[in-house]
Amino acid sequence: MKSLFKKYYHSTLRPDEFSEVSELITDKRKESAISGLMKGFWDNEMNNADVPPRENPILFKRIKEAIWIERNKVAQRKIRIYGWAAGVAAVLVVALLVSNIIFYQHFDTSKLASQHQTISTPYGAKTNIDLPDGSSVWLNSGSTITYPVNFGNRRTISLTGEAFFDVKKSNSPFVVSTRDGDVVVKGTSFNVRAYPDEEIYETTLVEGVVDFKPKSGTEVLTLEPGDQLRKVSEGFRIEEVDTKYSTSWMEGKLIFNREAFPTLITKLERWYNVKINYKDSELDKLWYSGTIEMESISEVMNMISMSAPVTYSFDRKTRVFTLKYYTEGEN
Repeated sequence: MKSLFKKYYHSTLRPDEFSEVSELITDKRKESAISGLMKGFWDNEMNNADVPPRENPILFKRIKEAIWIERNKVAQRKIRIYGWAAGVAAVLVVALLVSNIIFYQHFDTSKLASQHQTISTPYGAKTNIDLPDGSSVWLNSGSTITYPVNFGNRRTISLTGEAFFDVKKSNSPFVVSTRDGDVVVKGTSFNVRAYPDEEIYETTLVEGVVDFKPKSGTEVLTLEPGDQLRKVSEGFRIEEVDTKYSTSWMEGKLIFNREAFPTLITKLERWYNVKINYKDSELDKLWYSGTIEMESISEVMNMISMSAPVTYSFDRKTRVFTLKYYTEGEN
C-alpha cells in the first residue's frame, strides 16, 4: 500500500491504480493507516528545501479553484442519495486528492464564472444539493442539473428531468432553463418536471411568484402559490392544483390521483430502476389512484394486479417486468 500511495502522491498512478486508491480512501477502517502514510510524504516534502518543482498545469489549476471555493464558501455541496428498490444501492464516493499544493496570494476569480458543475441522479435515487448562493435543490430520479460554480448577476440552472427548488432570495434573478422554456424567480419554492423522454412539462409553485418564458413566443406566464403550469397541445395552461402530488417524491413517496397508466409505469421505472414492458393497448385506458411509500416493486406490482385486470411476470436476470391485460375467462 505504501508504494501505491507514493505513486499517488507523485501523480503517477495508472487508471486501475487510481481506482484502487479511491476505494482505500473511502474505507473508514484504513483512515489511520493512510493518514500515517501521507504524513510521512508531507513531512519529508516540507523539510526538504531543495525539492525540485514538478509542474502539472491541469492539476494545479483545479487545486487553485478548489482553494478559492473553500475560502469563500462558494459551491459547497451536501449530497444525499437515497435508494428505494430492494437490491438497488446508490453510492456516492467523494475523494479529495491533493498533491503539490502551492498557495498563491492572488487568484483571478472571474475565471470561475466559466466553470460549470453537472450533477446527475440515476434511476432509483434522488439527490439533495446546496447551490453556491445557498439555494437548495432536490433532484429526482434520472435527472441532471448544470450550474456555474460561481453565480454572477444571473443565477442560471440548466435542468433535464425533475427537480424541486427552494431559492434563496436575492436581487439576482434565478433562472431554471429547460427544453420548453425558462422559469424566472428571485426567491421561492417550486417543482419543475421536464424529462427528455416524455412530452409532459410542468412547473408547480409552492411559495412565492414565478414567471415562465416559453422557448417559442414572447408571452410571459405568471404563477401564484398552488398554480401548476402544464404543456398542452395549444401551448401552456395554468390551473390550480394540490401541490403534494408534484412534491411528495422529496419525502420518499409517490401520490397518484387518477394517474394515466403509461405515466404511472414511467414513474415506477424511474423510482425503482427497473424496466416495465407491456403491449396491450387496453392498459393505456386504465388509471391509478393511491400512495406508494415503503413498498417494494414486487408489492407494487401485486397492488396493481389486484386493483386492475393486469397480470405480470418478472425476469430476474434483466430486471424486466412484463405486464399483460387480463380478460375474464383467461387462466
